[in-house]
Amino acid sequence: MNKKKFLLLFVLCCALPLLAAKLVLEFGWFNSGVSSKGEWQQTEVFLLTATSAKAHWRLAVAPKAECDKQCQQALFTIQQLYVGLGRKQVQVQPVLISEQIPPETYTAFTRHSAVQPVPEALQNRILLIDQQGLVLLSYPVPLVQTELASTASAIRQDLLKLLNYDRTSV
Repeated sequence: MNKKKFLLLFVLCCALPLLAAKLVLEFGWFNSGVSSKGEWQQTEVFLLTATSAKAHWRLAVAPKAECDKQCQQALFTIQQLYVGLGRKQVQVQPVLISEQIPPETYTAFTRHSAVQPVPEALQNRILLIDQQGLVLLSYPVPLVQTELASTASAIRQDLLKLLNYDRTSV
């Protein structure tokens, strides 16, 4: 093989993948951010104080005023999800962000006051909060009983990804 033929093949091997990547991005064939099921927060919202406890991922509900039916469904969903985590429960803490005491049937929950006023967009939603108290993801509370399982499944998938890739305790 002569020098020119080798150089041409080498340039083609380098240029074709770059050209293909450029075409994929230009024509929108790439779906970014599809792996998470919840809604990522666009702005930083710190609702809880930082913690150094082992359970530094927190699943929270912030009701508007009193814990109505929608809040009760969120608490039920989180409690079922928490029980289903099994041995990974030690890394997660269910939280009710309110001045009220959690209902007696939800014994796994702890009550915390918000560090700042809860934004309207985050009220009556299920929140995934990190060790520093930053809200990362939010999920709508299902209004229909049949949607509870799909919402819990979406939260579980995102939470397990975060737990598996968490390196803060290392």
